[in-house]
Amino acid sequence: MRTQFTKLFLLVALVSGIWSCDNYEFPPVVDTPPTLTLRPITSGLIEGQDFRMEVVLSDGVEGSTISTLESLNYDFIRGGAVIFSGSEVLTGDNATVTIVVPGGFEPGNYTLDLTVRDTNGNASSTVRSFTVAPLRPAFDITGTWLVEPVAGSLAVGPGPGNGEWFSISQADVATRACFYDDTYTFGADGSFTIDMGEQTWLETWQGVAADQCGTPVAPFDGSGTYQYSYTGNTLTVSGEGAFIGLAKVHNAGEISNGVPAQDEITYTIIDPVQEGNTRRMTLRIEAGSGVWWDFKMISGEIAGGDEVSLVGDWKMEPIAGSFGVGPTEGSTEWFANSATDVTTRACFFDDVYTFGADGSFSYEMGDQTWLEAWQGVAADACGAPVAPHDGSGTYSYTFDGSSLTLIGAGAHVALPKAVNAGELPNVEVPDNVTYKVVSLTESGGVKKMTLYIETGTGVWWTFKLISE
Repeated sequence: MRTQFTKLFLLVALVSGIWSCDNYEFPPVVDTPPTLTLRPITSGLIEGQDFRMEVVLSDGVEGSTISTLESLNYDFIRGGAVIFSGSEVLTGDNATVTIVVPGGFEPGNYTLDLTVRDTNGNASSTVRSFTVAPLRPAFDITGTWLVEPVAGSLAVGPGPGNGEWFSISQADVATRACFYDDTYTFGADGSFTIDMGEQTWLETWQGVAADQCGTPVAPFDGSGTYQYSYTGNTLTVSGEGAFIGLAKVHNAGEISNGVPAQDEITYTIIDPVQEGNTRRMTLRIEAGSGVWWDFKMISGEIAGGDEVSLVGDWKMEPIAGSFGVGPTEGSTEWFANSATDVTTRACFFDDVYTFGADGSFSYEMGDQTWLEAWQGVAADACGAPVAPHDGSGTYSYTFDGSSLTLIGAGAHVALPKAVNAGELPNVEVPDNVTYKVVSLTESGGVKKMTLYIETGTGVWWTFKLISE
């Protein structure tokens, strides 16, 4: 009896103690919304391919009693219209859902809207955008291709499109004629063939004493059986000895540096274009980490294989990026003109540069050209040409296939400020200016030319011109 009384007393004391704590407050109960974590899209970025992506969902610690996951709803949207919807019933506090759309989608840009809800009505949403590439890209690569026999068609540097470490010259194109006649053929059935003829360009890693023309060396002799795949802007060749451009270059590195050969190589197609019967594309590949090669390819008419003449009238090509500047050859990371600039500077893009068959050079600016502040105007704008860069002098030129020199004070192509010693007005107006001709091509009667000039140390301007 005494024991029971004691227990009762202690219970009453405990309850009384709790009641006596007038300032005690229980912590509020917080029910936060569930979370969504989107994992990478693993399939479906190519037309007709099953779409597949995982979503990780959480409503808190497993076993909590506040709320649990209830549902996941998602909509695929293209052009503002919902084209596919789905939902999943969820339980528990954590779940992983794999969203699958059999057959995938047509080419185009899409958004995926997702919403997850819990049993207390809380919701969270997120969006992912993605692009589906066509299974058969609009640019057709079937047929026979060569590395284009022009300066700059082989280039390597520390970044995409950067030829800082090496860019082949026009003279080297002639030296490697045995390489520039190698053909690469893509069949409509997915087959890929290489034909080098009796000779191609060999490097010392292939067992020769010095880099030179010689008999193709296996497995890079075109004797294998190869295939290719082409989706979006990605081109892959497969089979032992399959390659495009330089055999030593593949995704893991360069064979010449001791990296083992690969049976599959993937390139990115840059700037594909067709003009008449001639197609061009640049194949870009990162050979290991931070080593970027570009191979400029051509299929169809190659100006009869003859040297393209500089003689005639030229203008700046009226496109975005026709002139720009950067720290290395071909780089325009500091500045490149926009398409809007082509209109704003129409007085510049109509300037005509004429190379005569007799070695004479002249340029005609008309009543106006583009002026910059260093030429005495208040702001950069169209205005009357300013001497000595007004075309009134007597000029001549020399051209050896890779270097173009304009002779005469005031002689220039494109921007008059860009001279070899620096940029005007920081240097004196020179009596001649020399440009590096990295590309001179002709297709369908239209000639194009790309010039580089280093204005001082580490300041490289690029100018792209087109014949009239």
